[in-house]
Amino acid sequence: MQECSPSAGHYLRSRFSFKNAIVAILIFFLVTESTLAAASQAWGLYHRVRKGDTVSGIAKKYNVSVRSIFSNNRIPSARRLPIGKKLFIPRVAPSQRQDGTWYKVKQGDTLSEIARKHNVSWPSIRSANPKLRSPHLIRPKQKLFIPGPHAIGFRAPLRTRLTVTSNYGYRRHPISKRLRFHHGTDFRAKPRTRVYASKSGRVVRAKWDGGYGRIVVIEHTGGYSTWYGHLSAIRVKTGQRVKRGQFIGLSGSSGHATGPHLHFEIRWKGKSVDSARYIQLS
Repeated sequence: MQECSPSAGHYLRSRFSFKNAIVAILIFFLVTESTLAAASQAWGLYHRVRKGDTVSGIAKKYNVSVRSIFSNNRIPSARRLPIGKKLFIPRVAPSQRQDGTWYKVKQGDTLSEIARKHNVSWPSIRSANPKLRSPHLIRPKQKLFIPGPHAIGFRAPLRTRLTVTSNYGYRRHPISKRLRFHHGTDFRAKPRTRVYASKSGRVVRAKWDGGYGRIVVIEHTGGYSTWYGHLSAIRVKTGQRVKRGQFIGLSGSSGHATGPHLHFEIRWKGKSVDSARYIQLS
């Protein structure tokens, strides 16, 4: 019986060790890649529109609601999806599948503040995000799934580039100089810029209304309404039905305003919500 020399044994052990190391490295990369892929799809994925695609068909394909696709993408028309456009498809665990949208946490955000802005309770946000162990442990750039009804089909009220001059939320009032909650979003607009209905509905107010000045309020399905304040002229009447994109008035500085602009609000069941959730803001 031939015995291996010490040098031969050392060579064999080194060879096996090298092979084991290669196998370990390959396993590590495979596991890491699958983990990253799973993590990237835990909150969503992208779908590139092809010829013949429809929003309802895409929603059915990915087992998500049509509303969630609309609320997470800027889609000008459900009937005409641009070929090649990338749509973000929100995804959550099957047990948590529901209507909603995703929110990226900003510096200084608190869970209660995020919940108030989105008109939901903070426990509902916590339950929709299983990895959120504590409401005090949110961090900037973290993505949170916000459950609840999210409207579809809203369009920008101006056809010029949207430039925000005052955001939704608490601010120092430009006239009283007191800290007050601003229920809408102010857009820069030259005097007599044409203003359009953000969504189809029925005009429930078209008159002078105190600090809002000349205002148009349109009621929509699903408990929503849109408000257009500080107009210089109104081009619709109370009770009139309007279509999305219909000309309704001209911007101005009527009421309590320091200069020409458009004050735009979206309300759900009478409570204001951040319009940045529904239309793309600059």
